[in-house]
Amino acid sequence: MKKICLMLCCVVLPLLVSCVKSTDRMYSTLYDIRASDWTQVEDYYSVTLDVEEITRQVVNYGSVQCFRVYDDGTQACLPLQRYLSYQYAVDGGTTETGYYSQMIDFEYNIGQVAVFYQTSDYFYETGPEAMTIRVVVHY
Repeated sequence: MKKICLMLCCVVLPLLVSCVKSTDRMYSTLYDIRASDWTQVEDYYSVTLDVEEITRQVVNYGSVQCFRVYDDGTQACLPLQRYLSYQYAVDGGTTETGYYSQMIDFEYNIGQVAVFYQTSDYFYETGPEAMTIRVVVHY
């Protein structure tokens, strides 16, 4: 009986293990977006990054992640929503503080990543600043 169990384990166990398929492949790179690269579209800005590593296989079976990379190396996963403030002048020479939210999001398709930037009060005077985006492709 032990021999039968041992033979079954020797035959069945390798079949079960071979059914597990590992596809831990990853591609990661940084994209520096200049302030002048952004295009205004209605009430938001966008920029398209060429990422040839995003294939149909990645779109159908993999995933893409994007991160905003700050000057100090800190990274924040997109979508990212931040609440910020700015100073503006009012009559009489005084300044007041305004508040707004900033949203950075993305979507991807074969060969590209589109990054979107929007603020809550449509603070168009400055538009989006230069930023670095890290794109990670899992397939």
